[in-house]
Amino acid sequence: MKKYLKNASLVLLPALFIFSSCNKENNNTGGTNSRVVKYEITGNFTGKLTVIYNDNVNGNIVINNVALPFLKDTTYPANITGIGIGGQASIPGVAGQTATMKIYSGGNVVKTVSATAGSLGELVLPAVAYNFKSIAVM
Repeated sequence: MKKYLKNASLVLLPALFIFSSCNKENNNTGGTNSRVVKYEITGNFTGKLTVIYNDNVNGNIVINNVALPFLKDTTYPANITGIGIGGQASIPGVAGQTATMKIYSGGNVVKTVSATAGSLGELVLPAVAYNFKSIAVM
């Protein structure tokens, strides 16, 4: 199980950096330039998750053995341009159970991803990233 977690972390972390740092397109849905963010994971998944969230300045924050629902509110300073979150089962649930992960900015949902537990109860919530809208300075 530790090898599985390590390998999945090696995939999730670079993906978070790539999607939060290198994307030049503005493909965010809705949202505002608000730096008030809420991370939310809900569903009927009864296992535990390892949740990793980050920003482009301070790096990763890892929370182990998270039960659903998970809520985290934070306010980012202006120098943070991109954020991301991902999760995976640290303790398996039951096959077919689901979890949905959302990023809110300024009270609006800006990113959503869902996953279903596999036959062994394993669940991986793919990493999602959000880039704050740039404000042009005149």
